[in-house]
Formats: sequence, C-alpha cells, structure tokens
Amino acid sequence: MAGQSANRTKNIVLFGAMGAGKSSLINLVADKRIAKTGSDFKRCTLTWTKYVLSFEGEQYNVFDTMGIENPELEPREYHTAIKNASRLLRALDSCGGTSLLVHCVRKGRVSSALQSNYQLFLEVLYQRRVPIVMVVTCLEDEDDMEGWWTRNREEVERFQIVVQGHACVTTLTEADAKYRASREAVRNLIREHASVTPVLAGWKQGSIVGAFMRQFRLHRDPEEKTLQKKLEVQCSMKTGLASKVAKTIMYT
Repeated sequence: MAGQSANRTKNIVLFGAMGAGKSSLINLVADKRIAKTGSDFKRCTLTWTKYVLSFEGEQYNVFDTMGIENPELEPREYHTAIKNASRLLRALDSCGGTSLLVHCVRKGRVSSALQSNYQLFLEVLYQRRVPIVMVVTCLEDEDDMEGWWTRNREEVERFQIVVQGHACVTTLTEADAKYRASREAVRNLIREHASVTPVLAGWKQGSIVGAFMRQFRLHRDPEEKTLQKKLEVQCSMKTGLASKVAKTIMYT
C-alpha cells in the first residue's frame, strides 16, 4: 500500500526570482506556515527545500529552488543557483522525474529577466518536456485579481512566455476571502496540470575519462557547444558565463 502511495506522489519544481513569494506560495497551498519566508532570513533558499503537500487525496513533493537573479548583476550567485537547479533535476530524474514547473512571479512590469528565468528552466534545463504554469503573487490590492492577467497577457506573450495555465493570487492571510480563493486557484492549477507521467530532464553525467579530457581541453561535447549557444541567445548570457553554465548543466 505504501508503494502505491509513493507512486502517486508528483514532483513539482517551483522557481522564480528572489522575493517573488515562492515560500509564501507554499504556505498558501499548505494552508499553514511550513516554509520560512523573506522576513525570516536574508537568503531563505540556498539550494532547494522539499515540502510534502497533500490535498484532495493527492500528494505532491514541492521543491522550492534558490531565487535566480539577473546574470548581469550577480553572475556568481546566478551560476550557483543554476548549479543547484541542475543537481535538483538529476536528483529528481533518479527518483522518477518531474510532473510540473511552477513559475512564481511578483506583480509588476513584465521584463527580460522574467523571460530569462522562464527560458532557463523550461527550454534549457527541461528542454520543453514538462508542463509549466505561472502564479502571479502580491495582488491583494486588486479588486479583481484576475484583472492583472487580463491587462498583462499580451505583454507576457510578447516576451514569448507561454504557459499551460495561470493563477493570480495573494498569499496574505489577512486578505481572507481573497486568500481562500487564491488557495483553491493554485490547488486547482496544480491538480489540473501536473503530469500523471513524470518527465526526465535527461542530462547525462560526465564520465571520469570525459572529465579528464575536458580538463586538458582534449575534447568538447557537441551538446555542450549547442547548450552554450542557446544560453547566449535565449537567456542573454555573456560567452564566459554561458560556457561555465553549460558545463555545469552537462556535467555537475
């Protein structure tokens, strides 16, 4: 019976910039405070944190990832965050795969940084194999929270951000009716879009021989070159950082 329950558990990767409200979003879905939020620590999520959430007879492992910032401003932290995300993907591959990506976005102007995060996770790390949804937070001051999406949808699509579903929410418990509506909206979003069949990211681990050859510049995997180019074009990375990140994703 325990094995059957484990098989039903779906892995969800939650990502977004620092301050987007990822930890608060987890507390919203859980309907209790299980994740530490920005008021608790300067940097809440240093690698990733796993939370087990259950609702309506389903169980989900939600992985809260380190906030990924603009590579132009914080290249070292950006590289560290991607290294941790790459390791998380491999860990999830080893235990069945990923069922859903949740892009957490704080209300505000749609930007190239938002696009970069989206492309990094969906197109680079997961190669468009996993369903993705967006949750927009901090909308408690809106009379109609869904109004944000109505006003900004065209701008989101102009940045080539395409998601299978979305929810416009508040994570403030003081918002009462809006808070309850937000909780149900996010739960419905997860239940509807989490893939029944988990997806593997599929990045290969480098062998000892391969690592030796790369160290002494005797060989470079063609996939690494392709990935570096994709990072430069789609995520607007400079060549040096793109090369370092490509190696991280391929071989870390």
